[in-house]
This record gives sequence, C-alpha cells and structure tokens, in this order.
Amino acid sequence: MAVSAPVRRYYAEHIFPQMGRDRVPPNFAPLEGEPTGFATVEGCRARGKNILEVGLVASEGRVDDIRMGCGLCNPAMYVAADIVADWARGRPCAEILALDLLDPDALVPLFERLGADQRPEDAREKFQYVLFAVQNAVRDHQGLAPEPEPDITEPADREPWDVTTD
Repeated sequence: MAVSAPVRRYYAEHIFPQMGRDRVPPNFAPLEGEPTGFATVEGCRARGKNILEVGLVASEGRVDDIRMGCGLCNPAMYVAADIVADWARGRPCAEILALDLLDPDALVPLFERLGADQRPEDAREKFQYVLFAVQNAVRDHQGLAPEPEPDITEPADREPWDVTTD
C-alpha cells in the first residue's frame, strides 16, 4: 500500500524532524519506570513487517502515560502511533476498551488529528492496529487476557474509507 499524502505530510512535520542520533519523538521515548500494561501487534495486513509495542502506565482508571516502540515500521505506522498516543493519554481506560475500532465513526477524532480532508486507507488501517494494541495494553494493565486480533481489512460491501470529509 502506498503512503498517502496526508501521512507523508504529518510524518515530515511531526516525526522526522525529531529523529536522529540520540533523539526520538516524545511518544516513542521510553517510559519513565515500568509499564503497568504492555502489548504488541504486527500491524500490517498479510503479516507485514510493522511490529508495534505499546507500553502504558495507568492509575485510577486512566492512562497516565503511553509510549510506542516501532520495529521495521513504515511512516503510516509511526504517524498512527503518534496520533493514538496523544489521543489516549489521560483518557479513561473504560472509554478506550469500549471503542469499536472497526466502526468508522470511532476513527474520526484520529483523522481530525491527522489534519487531512480525506480518510486515507493507510492511516485507517494503522489507526485500527494501534488502537487494538492500546486496548490490549489496557487489558494487560487490568490483569485481563488479550483479545484476538480482529479482521482489519476493507470489507467489499462498505464505502471506501478514502473519502473527503465534510
């Protein structure tokens, strides 16, 4: 899947300038202390190479801090992880777990943070994978078993995701 223009723009503005020798973007820096919840996901259809690690610290029912680690990630995964980390930080754990990551309306706040007038497919796919990993990290924090990975594919009976938003 090609990297969409909105993902390239966000990556160029928010991720790439913060990377370099001894520098990483804040959402990808190590947590201070041990995570209270942890999860991983192979974030590509057909088992691609994006391997995302999510570590979070939660207390009193909220995510206090969350950090991501990307192994072999493409720009779309970095962008989705950065946006979802900012979205999840401070949010109630119950709200995160209640989110239906397969519902297009659930992704609207993330697309808004992407700052595009479109909903590119590469961002949609990675948002869903990252949200899945964040939900499992919250479950881990709560001592619950992880959920199995949902089918994150584009159903043929639905409108395409790459549409202009009003």
